[in-house]
Amino acid sequence: MKKGRLYNRYEIEIISKSAIGKSIEDIIKEEFVTIGETEINKGGIGQLVEQYLFGIQNNNDSEPDFMPAGIELKVTPYKKLKNGKLSAKERLVLNIINYMDEWKNDFRNSHFWFKNNTIQLLWYLWEPNKDNKKFKITHEKLLELSKNEDLKQIEKDWNYIVNKIKEGKAHELSEADTMYLGACTKGANKESLRCQPNTSIKAMQRAFCFKSSYMTQLVRKFIGNYSDVEKILTDSTTSFDDYIKTVTEKYIGKSEKELLKLFSISEKSKDRYSMIINKMFNVGKGLKNTEEFLKANIIPKTIRMEENGNIIESISFPAFKFKEIINENWEDSKLKEELETTKYMFFVFKKEKNDYIFKGYKLWNMPQIIIDNTIRNFWKKTINKIKKGISFTIVNNVVYNDLPGISDNGIMHVRPHTSKSAYQLNNGFKRGDIEKYADQLPNGEWMTKQCFWFNNTFIRDILKEFNN
Repeated sequence: MKKGRLYNRYEIEIISKSAIGKSIEDIIKEEFVTIGETEINKGGIGQLVEQYLFGIQNNNDSEPDFMPAGIELKVTPYKKLKNGKLSAKERLVLNIINYMDEWKNDFRNSHFWFKNNTIQLLWYLWEPNKDNKKFKITHEKLLELSKNEDLKQIEKDWNYIVNKIKEGKAHELSEADTMYLGACTKGANKESLRCQPNTSIKAMQRAFCFKSSYMTQLVRKFIGNYSDVEKILTDSTTSFDDYIKTVTEKYIGKSEKELLKLFSISEKSKDRYSMIINKMFNVGKGLKNTEEFLKANIIPKTIRMEENGNIIESISFPAFKFKEIINENWEDSKLKEELETTKYMFFVFKKEKNDYIFKGYKLWNMPQIIIDNTIRNFWKKTINKIKKGISFTIVNNVVYNDLPGISDNGIMHVRPHTSKSAYQLNNGFKRGDIEKYADQLPNGEWMTKQCFWFNNTFIRDILKEFNN
């Protein structure tokens, strides 16, 4: 077997291209004429490709896989969604962060840069209910960060992470703190805790990673159709933050009526506030569908604040399925992943007299300490209630339940995802379109589809600086 670490850049490219169209099983069988099932399933897909395509033995070396070429090899999956679009299946985990050393260097002299500045990507198509060894390598790409249009933001993300570590706050890091380069947890038990500088508090082990949202855009750019994605940043010298600030400052202080007239939007439009924001940035398919927002997994939200600072609407998450959510564990739960990887950009309109005035925006993500404590307890309470059985009370044909409500913890609650109710209970009570609006509980009963919500009072607290 050849020693992969001795390949030069040209040889790496040739071998990578030779793998396209081959399954993991094909790659292994080219090395061995016959091979047993146990041998095939010995390692993960990435390890098998490293070992049998390039001859790299499984290792945790601090240097890139190919030396002296200085190229790191990464094998990563993507999938096809129901709507036909492509998506990364997961984030791309890079190197473990050494809390005690990484902060001592600048970006270009960091271990991150040494290990990952040039990455040979091999993509394979992941398909459900398919044997792993049947997955096929479909595309390859040499990702050179020094030539990457996102380098400026990646460096900014690295600096944020490293400065947090330097301050002794690695335990407060969240993947959603940054835009493209994240710090994801690596290990989920007490043995995964690591020392950090300038504090005695130990922090969960983390690795640098390219976020799943960022990898999805790479998949669509290099594999799928990217022609319909709008880009709002055309000047590489302008940062994302500066651009958003420059655009919004032109409209701060203008009323809803002024903005509707300026952008020729009907005051009868239900989504007129979102339409105003999209017009501000001159995007046709919505700010949430622009390249920058998609890469960083930023969700724009328009917020109406009353004169007293109150916010009427809570913010909903996608509906969950009862039988699926009870089989999750907290560390791998959809809610935890959503909160740890998502940023929210709130655009605030505050009521003054008889109109709403645009006050500006705030980019926010949930602090890790809240996720690890309040939200974790809330999620577990919800799951336990679903498993043990939800109690229903019917008063004047209105159905009440004992899932965690808006007064449970001050941050999140559970309530219906739809305005249409539907129930089929074991006591014989039935109403609504069960098939369309309800979901089945573990005990066989059916209730209106539910989802998690941010409390409106919590959103008010996040945006308290606008209440002046």
